Amino acid sequence: MTIFAIIPVKKLDNAKSRLSSLLTNSERKQFCLKMLEDILRTVKFTKGIKQTVVVSNDPEVFQLTKNLEATYLEYKKAGLNEAVSEAINWCINRGATSVLILPADIPLVTPKDLNRILTLGEKTSIVISPSKGEKGTNALLLTPPNVCPTFYGPRSFQRHLEEATKRGIRFRSFGSPRIALDIDTVKDLKDFISANAKETSACKFLYKIGIHNRLAHGR
Repeated sequence: MTIFAIIPVKKLDNAKSRLSSLLTNSERKQFCLKMLEDILRTVKFTKGIKQTVVVSNDPEVFQLTKNLEATYLEYKKAGLNEAVSEAINWCINRGATSVLILPADIPLVTPKDLNRILTLGEKTSIVISPSKGEKGTNALLLTPPNVCPTFYGPRSFQRHLEEATKRGIRFRSFGSPRIALDIDTVKDLKDFISANAKETSACKFLYKIGIHNRLAHGR
């Protein structure tokens, strides 16, 4: 298997707006970049992944991607699924036989988690890992990369499973609390801080700006 990782990142303007009661717009941007940094480092230390492709149209994301020696692919499509499809085709043209699609806001994920997904992928065409509540899709391994279209958006986890079933494609679901925690809300942020996250760049950033004081004062 020649595996490429794909990490789509939306433009950071007004990113993570549901955290605006705790973080300024500038801080939310920095927090997103720190989470992306954590993901990129995790993928880098995961055996079996040949290349990491960050799909975005944000200049700050470009700079971070360059600094961490990943590949930056600027997308011109408006929708997330269109951008992912563009990235998948790019990977296929460069020899990818599998792609692992990850969001940029799951900073707790570890190489062990990703290695488990890759191992499962040796015996099945699709491995999917859900978000909390099994609504979203927080990891998606496709073999071959174009075996099934993506359905990111509402109910993406169920929609991916339904599409695989309809097409008769073998799949496995892999649950991991670290992969499941994507950070969108204040509660997610609290759960992240409460987890064993002190070594992540994202958590260090939150400590640096005094997140505990803000939470204690109900900001």
